[in-house]
Amino acid sequence: MIIERSSFAGLGKFGSRWLGDNFSQYNYMGFSVTGIMMHNVIGIPLAGADICGFIGDTNADLCTRWYTVGAFYPFSRNHNNLGQIPQEPYQWDNYTMAGQKYTDMIR
Repeated sequence: MIIERSSFAGLGKFGSRWLGDNFSQYNYMGFSVTGIMMHNVIGIPLAGADICGFIGDTNADLCTRWYTVGAFYPFSRNHNNLGQIPQEPYQWDNYTMAGQKYTDMIR
């Protein structure tokens, strides 16, 4: 599998594209949706983002929402920068919203 951060004419035929390093912020989650749709329009069907964000610390709510939208991305991965808090799904097991664990929501 080829994952590119840059692209070239015809990339969609053989490879996929990742949107690059993003921030752990709600507005960047929105930017990723439009970015992936744009790539689909220009002929790169397998495009995705770093869910939960890459730069900066995330939180349980943001990460869970990003997993929810990431389930509909053609390609998504949980990936973050060195020195940031861990953001794997099991990290949110002790956090709840309205009596439900964030880990259960991600599942």
